[in-house]
Amino acid sequence: MFKISIFNLIFLLILSFNTILFSQNQKGEFRKDIFIENYKISIVNKEVDYFTGGITVSDKLTNKDVFIADNIYTTYNSDTLIDLNNDGSKELIIDLATGATMYDYNMFLIFDFKKVSEPFKVRNAELITGNNEQPKILSNVRLSPSALGAGYSYILKYENSEFVLDKDFTNSKALKDIAPVESDDLYLINEYKKEFNECSSDSDFKIYFEAKIIQQKFIGKEKNGWKFFDKYYRCKNKNVIKKELKKSVDENYLEMNNPENFIFKK
Repeated sequence: MFKISIFNLIFLLILSFNTILFSQNQKGEFRKDIFIENYKISIVNKEVDYFTGGITVSDKLTNKDVFIADNIYTTYNSDTLIDLNNDGSKELIIDLATGATMYDYNMFLIFDFKKVSEPFKVRNAELITGNNEQPKILSNVRLSPSALGAGYSYILKYENSEFVLDKDFTNSKALKDIAPVESDDLYLINEYKKEFNECSSDSDFKIYFEAKIIQQKFIGKEKNGWKFFDKYYRCKNKNVIKKELKKSVDENYLEMNNPENFIFKK
C-alpha cells in the first residue's frame, strides 16, 4: 500500500494552497503569515477576546503596508486561493469568525491582488465550487430571534472587479440549490403557531413569509412567494402585512443587489 511521510504530506498541503504559511501561538495570541505574489498577509488575533483580530497586507517590493484593519474579527477559520472569475488570476478568501451570535457568525474577507488595498467582505458566507460552474459565494441571512429558523440565502459571483447577484435562473445550479421547500416552511410556521398566537399584535409570524418571499425573489420566482403568503397567512391584518412585506422585500433585495455593499469599509 502506498505510504507518505508526515513531512511530505505537510509539504503537499502547503504547495496545494500556493502559499507559505507560518503559525504560532504565544501568550494566547494567534499569528499567521501568508505569502502570495509580491504580498505578505499577516493575520493576528488574541484567542481569548472577541473582535481583537487584525489583518495587514504589505508589499514586499516597496516594504509598505497597502492594507491595515484592526479589531474586525474574533478568530481565524481558514484561507483559500481560488480564481473566482476565471480570468487566470487567483483571489484570496480569508474566512474569519466574527462573534458568538448565530445571526452574524463569519465573514469572508476577499483580496483581488490587482486591487489589494480594497478587499471585499461577505457575511455568513460559504464558498461554492464544482457543478462545472464559475466559483460562487453563498450568503445566509437569519431573521428574528423570536422566530428561529426563518431566513434566506443569496448567491454572489465575481465579475468586472465586483460582487454581483447570480441571476442566471435558467442555468445556475447554485440558485436552484437554494430554492425553498414548501414543506420545510410549513413546518417552521406550524412550530411557531404551537408556541405563539400568530395573530397577536406583537407576533413575529410575518417573518416566515418575508423569508419565503425574498428567497423566491432571489431565484426569480417572487410570484410563488406571494402565492404562499396568500394561501397560508390567515390573520385579519393580511392586507396591512402584505404592504409591509412588499416594502421590506424590495428594500432587502435592493441592498443585496448593490455591489457597493460588498466592499470592505473600515
